[in-house]
Amino acid sequence: MPVIASMHRPSRVIVMGEIYEDRRQEPRFATAGKYSLEISSSSNLEGRILDLSLNGAMLERTSNANIKAGTRHRLVLEFTGQPAFRGDALLVYVGSQRIGIEFYDMDPQNFASLSSLIEALTRAHR
Repeated sequence: MPVIASMHRPSRVIVMGEIYEDRRQEPRFATAGKYSLEISSSSNLEGRILDLSLNGAMLERTSNANIKAGTRHRLVLEFTGQPAFRGDALLVYVGSQRIGIEFYDMDPQNFASLSSLIEALTRAHR
């Protein structure tokens, strides 16, 4: 269910019986892509990217791996026809079916690529 949040006032959103404040500062776009989240030196969580913004993303949760909000992890985002994005992610929401992340550390080259993709998505949604 898409939710459009006001840029001036947080909205309340109910997701799977939970209420949280929507504090998004950048628009999010539904997009097709895959992610790989390093949860330990020998284990990754992988799945689909559900939506993407300049500040973060909503990811499909594909396992019951022990991950917690407030932790940082290495992240790779892959989109067809684009170089992979690599950086650190802060887990801000961990639910039974979704993971909300905020980009924590991304080098300038990856940030420029992400910015270009977001700009293309913005133009496509006008």
